[in-house]
Amino acid sequence: MKRYMKIGLSLAIVLACSSSLYSQDDGTVGPDRPSFSTGAHIVPARRVQVEGGASHRRFGDTSGFDVGELLVRVGLWSRFEVRLGLPSYAETESGGVRLAGTTDSFIGGKILLKSGDKGAVSVLGSAILPTGARRVDEHSFQPGGILISDVNISKKIVVTTNVGYYRVSFQDERHDLTFAVSTLNFALTKNINIYSEFYAQNLRHTWIHRYAATGGSWTIRKRTAIDFSGGFGIGNHAHGPDYYYGIGISRLF
Repeated sequence: MKRYMKIGLSLAIVLACSSSLYSQDDGTVGPDRPSFSTGAHIVPARRVQVEGGASHRRFGDTSGFDVGELLVRVGLWSRFEVRLGLPSYAETESGGVRLAGTTDSFIGGKILLKSGDKGAVSVLGSAILPTGARRVDEHSFQPGGILISDVNISKKIVVTTNVGYYRVSFQDERHDLTFAVSTLNFALTKNINIYSEFYAQNLRHTWIHRYAATGGSWTIRKRTAIDFSGGFGIGNHAHGPDYYYGIGISRLF
């Protein structure tokens, strides 16, 4: 259970803030998934974007999956969006013990500070809310924020960097969690994007996790995108397999 809580807390926080890539015009979907990093772009004003998916994870002798991962993003004006993450259904199994229930929800907002031909800068503030089942999640208020930058290397290549902080709950104790992620995004075609990235986090006084990941998305008729992702841990002392993979779909309304 201890191992699952570590990897579960890690994935819950980063997936609550995860993003894909590139600027978003008024009629094209711009998924906030499946990578660890959050892009600087926001949903266009007066538009709604709904995203969801499912993922499987393995950390040593603990395995589990999530179904739902629903994120609703609403563009209020050209430089601000609000975000609501709805509970997912999660199951885990460790040492023959199986747990199932709903995860915590979250709420947040992203502000676009600056944008131009060379890139963009945004800030994201959010908080995990104590709405899930205690047997699968921390069930406590956990606030945090992220500084986001997109650097346009060329018309096809964008480098996204995030640095963030969360005041998290882990085994009913409060900790300072800091993390950083760098993502290299590449547009294969007008509708197909791929990425590779490295993510690291430090839960103060407890442990450090590092992941390398890759994935991509396929945009269908501008308003719908299908995505896939996968990654593996680097030196996380899982004492066994340490990986995750997932799929998802997003729709702009």
